[in-house]
Amino acid sequence: MKLLSEKLLLKNYSEYIKLVAEAYDAAPEYDSSVVKHWKALNDSNHKMWQRLLSKVNIIFVTENKSDVGSFNIHGKTYPIEYLEGGQPYETQPEMMRDYKENGVLKINIDYSEHPVFSVIDNVIMRTVHDFIVHILGNKGFGGKGEIAAYNLHVKLAPKEAVPALFTEVVGQASFAISKGGFPKQKIVILEGFDFYNLGAIDSDNYVIKDKLLVKKSDLDNIEKYNKGYESDIDFKAVSGKYKEEPELELAHYQKQIDRIIRLF
Repeated sequence: MKLLSEKLLLKNYSEYIKLVAEAYDAAPEYDSSVVKHWKALNDSNHKMWQRLLSKVNIIFVTENKSDVGSFNIHGKTYPIEYLEGGQPYETQPEMMRDYKENGVLKINIDYSEHPVFSVIDNVIMRTVHDFIVHILGNKGFGGKGEIAAYNLHVKLAPKEAVPALFTEVVGQASFAISKGGFPKQKIVILEGFDFYNLGAIDSDNYVIKDKLLVKKSDLDNIEKYNKGYESDIDFKAVSGKYKEEPELELAHYQKQIDRIIRLF
């Protein structure tokens, strides 16, 4: 299963990211009827933590000095350290180098209040996502990077958790990239989007042409859809814009990804 070399549905996700961001922004904050999807996602995250992350040297960081301390997660204590600005890595290759050279993975805990997850549940979700897709999967941070990251993560999640995973990863990332700043976390399913084929939407107004998501009214001017912000804005940079570096060469991680797939 060649997950690392799979191709994306679109060659430019700018229009798609804009549409997801608009849907996230317009969606209600809480739908009690869909909480079950978040509970399934949380259960999956904890299982992945215990199987894959219990021996990783994780350091949590915060820009709020009052939050310095520690978390106890599944019987192990992890430090929470102050870091000015809160963001430990400007790029995915920087995260990768820290992990490969120093054996450390730093995770920001700010903006962790959540309608369903506890703070620890939420930082477990972040850590699992970063380790599985940005370290083992070598997916970048920017627009295309987060789409590719989701495409990998969704293969490891149970079906019941997938709608929540889309909202948590693609919905929030699209909002942050398109509108700037970290969004309010919502418990809502974003209808009209294919959760397994990112780029496909349920709309009579759009069509995919030449690997671009295009309004039907713009079919004579599709090149304008091949422009956008997807390569130079980093979802993790909630307080600024960072340049995204090319992904590192990582063929050797394919076996690890295949092993994870078999575990789940």
